[in-house]
Amino acid sequence: MLAHEGAAGSVEECAQAAGRVYDKLHAHLAPLVGAAGVQALLARSAKLAQGEFACLSVAVVEDSTRLRDCLRSQDPTVAAESAAALFATFFALITVFIGERLTTQVLRTAWPTIEELARTENEK
Repeated sequence: MLAHEGAAGSVEECAQAAGRVYDKLHAHLAPLVGAAGVQALLARSAKLAQGEFACLSVAVVEDSTRLRDCLRSQDPTVAAESAAALFATFFALITVFIGERLTTQVLRTAWPTIEELARTENEK
């Protein structure tokens, strides 16, 4: 998702892409689990990923602006890895919470070309 949203090499591109992923996840999942549910899962994801990426904290994931600001303060590689870890953990948690089928359906709605993107990434 980060690559699809334009996370390339710079820290700014990574921060902007992570913010867009955050906003899309929130918009598409809040009707299912509530805004508070999305926030709780993001906070838990940050807490779990914080062990490896100290820059992630519960406060960082309060909104996409704070996440962007946090990532902008990091080295580009650390920013990209932190965002990837945050969202990978989030996807694992949301899949357990609502199931793989519904998670996939939500992701397809948010990113209609996600399967094409996954195939491209797997071919690399």
